[in-house]
Amino acid sequence: MNRGKKANSIRSQLVLMTLFLLIVMTVIAFFLANSYGKRSAQVSFDRLLTSAALQTAESISMKDGQVIVDLPWSAFEILSSAHNDRVFYRISDKAGNKITGYQDLPTLNDTDRRGNWVVQQGRPEPRFFDDLYQGEAVRFVVFKKQLTETLYQGDVSIQIGQTVIAREALASEISWRAIQLVLPFIFIGFLLVVLGIWTLLKPIKELNKALSNRTGFDLSEINLPVPSELTPLVQSINHFMGQLDNNLNQLQRFTSEAAHQLRTPLAGLKSQAQNALSEEDEVTRHAQLVRVIESCDMLNHTVSQLLLQATLSHRFQSQQLTRINLAKVTKKVCKDVVVSALQQDIEISFEEEETFARENTGNILGDAFALEQMVRNILENAIKYSPPHSWVSVSILSVTHSFKPMIRLLVTDQGIGIPDSEKPHVFERFYRSANNPRSGTGLGLAIVKEVADHHNALLKLSNNEPQGLVVNLTFELVD
Repeated sequence: MNRGKKANSIRSQLVLMTLFLLIVMTVIAFFLANSYGKRSAQVSFDRLLTSAALQTAESISMKDGQVIVDLPWSAFEILSSAHNDRVFYRISDKAGNKITGYQDLPTLNDTDRRGNWVVQQGRPEPRFFDDLYQGEAVRFVVFKKQLTETLYQGDVSIQIGQTVIAREALASEISWRAIQLVLPFIFIGFLLVVLGIWTLLKPIKELNKALSNRTGFDLSEINLPVPSELTPLVQSINHFMGQLDNNLNQLQRFTSEAAHQLRTPLAGLKSQAQNALSEEDEVTRHAQLVRVIESCDMLNHTVSQLLLQATLSHRFQSQQLTRINLAKVTKKVCKDVVVSALQQDIEISFEEEETFARENTGNILGDAFALEQMVRNILENAIKYSPPHSWVSVSILSVTHSFKPMIRLLVTDQGIGIPDSEKPHVFERFYRSANNPRSGTGLGLAIVKEVADHHNALLKLSNNEPQGLVVNLTFELVD
């Protein structure tokens, strides 16, 4: 276990993520509030400028062909409510000549890049623009009033400007008020989110506490109320502990059975060796030594089968199934045991359908090593229980089961067979029939059954006519 790297906390990650999002929201809220404040202040002061321009326009008249301006000081009084601001104005005739006001104010011409005049209800709408005047930022409004007289026809331009100190102060105040309104909600939201994170992660803490308080022998299921998102995790843990408990139980049973099965031949071997030491008759001693060798062979075979079963159990838990050609595996095992069969005057025949003789056909999902051991145990049993001058037939056939294409392995012998009453028991470990004249470990068919179950194969024992046994194994084909 690597203790150098500290595991990241889900709670701290969620809190940091929430804090980051809230900071982003605060920045966005600040910009929105600032924009809202500026826009509100702009609209408010622009309305004052517009009102002043309209009042000024109402005060303009014609007399004897001359433009007469009677400035309404009430209009400028409204603008002067902003104590720190200054107001500038200019009224010009249609030729742009100043009638009254400041001569050097920035102008907005009809051809200005700010666009054309917008005319509504028969008169141009006021237009606004920002510029610098006397070193200060000023907001100007330009309004045109049309005069129609005999001696004068045209527009009179009214331009009024106001410095932006008051409107910027109003914008800042509105923005700050908006931020003051939003910040408490953001802070309360952060607290609620942190509380929510703590509440949501509480089941994980309880689950961790429940697992930490367990002993190493407690593999029972976890029964804790958890959110639906944690249900798959709890189910996976329960499934894992169930498999571990099953493996431990199998290991315990296997160890107990193996110890019992090894203790008996070891005791017999010791007894026979002691008898041979004390025996004076050469013929009897020779027979006893022969039995010692036979017991050693039997013990060696039992140990080999036990180790094979342990190896298979480990492979079943650690190895993935791959595409295996069943006919090739079976043919290979037949070649391996044919010499042993011929030494006992037993012939072995192998036959497969022409379909499976071609490449990339007859494949199943399996473990090649486990399948070889399964076929080997079947053939060795068939050879062992077959009389001399008989045969053992191995066939690979295609069948259909439940509308699915399958492949079937048949091993037929002419031996003593198995009574129907004992067929369900021969797959049990160390099971030996009382009427079986041959010695054995009782593990061969148990291994066959375990391999078949691991490959989801159908295993069936039937009688051969006139005598013998037929082992029928059916596997599902893969493309």
